Amino acid sequence: MVGKRKPQTTLFDVGHVFDVRLNPATFYGQLTAAAPRLFQDEDFQECYSQSGKGRPSIAPSLMALMVLLKEYSGCSDEEAVERSAYDLRWCLVLGKPAGEPLCVKSTLQLFRAQLDLHEKVRLVLQRSIQEARRSGLLKPGALRVAVDTKPILGRGAVKDTYNLLDTGLRRLCQALAETEGEEAKVWAERHDLGRYFGRSLKGSAAIDWSDGAARDAFLTEVVTDARRLLRLAGARLPELGEDGRKEVRAAADLLEQLLLQDVEESDRSARIREGHEKGRLPSASDPDVRHGRKSSSKVFDGHKASVVVDTDSGIILGTDVLAGDAPDATRLLAQIETAEGNSGTQIHETVGDCAYGDGETRRGFAEAQRVLTARVPSESTRPGLFAKSQFVLHWEAEAVVAVTCPGNHTSHWRTTQRDGTLTFKFADWCPHCPLRQQCTTAATGRTLRVHAQESLIEAARERQRSAAGRAALRARVTVEHTLARLAGLGIGQARYVGRKKTQSQLALAAAVANLRRVWNWEQAQEDPKGRRSAPGTAVGPRIRGFGWREKAIWTPLQVLLTRFGLATPVSTCRQAAH
Repeated sequence: MVGKRKPQTTLFDVGHVFDVRLNPATFYGQLTAAAPRLFQDEDFQECYSQSGKGRPSIAPSLMALMVLLKEYSGCSDEEAVERSAYDLRWCLVLGKPAGEPLCVKSTLQLFRAQLDLHEKVRLVLQRSIQEARRSGLLKPGALRVAVDTKPILGRGAVKDTYNLLDTGLRRLCQALAETEGEEAKVWAERHDLGRYFGRSLKGSAAIDWSDGAARDAFLTEVVTDARRLLRLAGARLPELGEDGRKEVRAAADLLEQLLLQDVEESDRSARIREGHEKGRLPSASDPDVRHGRKSSSKVFDGHKASVVVDTDSGIILGTDVLAGDAPDATRLLAQIETAEGNSGTQIHETVGDCAYGDGETRRGFAEAQRVLTARVPSESTRPGLFAKSQFVLHWEAEAVVAVTCPGNHTSHWRTTQRDGTLTFKFADWCPHCPLRQQCTTAATGRTLRVHAQESLIEAARERQRSAAGRAALRARVTVEHTLARLAGLGIGQARYVGRKKTQSQLALAAAVANLRRVWNWEQAQEDPKGRRSAPGTAVGPRIRGFGWREKAIWTPLQVLLTRFGLATPVSTCRQAAH
């Protein structure tokens, strides 16, 4: 049953007996002032039993505040629980006495799981956007947004092929051992697989690792054991219940995938496959991790954080976590629609870099009647040869039907690829053309590829030459500043295993970044010269029946309690708080 936050504070809540004052320019002071309006217990009603029976839970509005505090601090669950008891700043935000934690660690973890299950993390982000709307930072009317991605390093350990197979074998052994109620190591030794439960598989192999034949022979032994274990699992599956079957099948699928992606098998030997294909698993402990590339020189193993940011205010309107090897524009249109739902405002223009300028993304936005402004990549032509822009395209009904080369030869001879790309050929004219040396070095003559969405790309290229197009592209710098703020909140490293939990981490970090941005902007409006508030104007608790705490009211009580040893002197508390 959902618990309720008590509107009446108690005498021993932090800030009453202990004269703790928070600087309103800090996140803790800002969150203390905004806490009553940010979350209500009814917002999380779906996460709890509707029967009305049972013991009331801890007020979910306080749990949501604790999740924000944990995200801002970057601490572990265990440390968050301790801070809710002994950090006076946390106690003041949560409106509770010091010395007793708000909850135990498992309660915090369960609440976070419920946020994921019922998609309430999105509500936390929406409340931060509502704060931006309330303050006036996020303007009414249609918005222009910028989009970009940032690498997130995965939580799981990245291993080579031998250690990946070792992990896969151990997981399947553990799953099968559990179905028989036996310890995994004992079960593995009984099936002659005990070496996979030693300290190190590679360390236990007495081979010369510089010898390729010895490495292949060792890999063949490992693959043979893996195939034998998979056959054992296949024979055991029909005898298992639903839960056991699910665990064994998941472990078997992981091992099978590791074999297929990294190993080339023949009748009597196996060797490591050269290179790797898209979708390869570099980590068995976090199967959602992928090899990613942010640029030609920057590679990583993990995920990609994708954000939608209002270019005028810098407020994050939407977040998503993509696979590390996914293109930046993956699910972009759906993310824009989600951002509109979060903000309750129409988005009239989306601005991105070259990664969002491919033809398919432009076509999707055009069909949805949305404006996409993304830089068209530069032409990739060998130096000294005619560029594509020096050819004349002949259009009919938004389709290219012919191309004229710089030598004034017009070609209608073309082939069409499966994706709609057209390839025009000039082989009939190139052998005798006086401009051949300036056009191509190919023996078969010059060819020209025309994209299936060439008309959209040409229109985008024309727009980016205009003053309005250049101004829109310059506005994209806002999203780069926003990604830097998220990096400061630790979003460059996943805290949890799995892409789903990393999505929650990104959404919570975005909410914290939004709130900090809004409240700092509000203070700047109140004090344009940027003067920091004096300690005497700090944030304190609100008591029912009273306004903000007056020193004249509380000083006699503090003196009385101090005299009887029930409180620390005011000056000592104030020094500790500052």
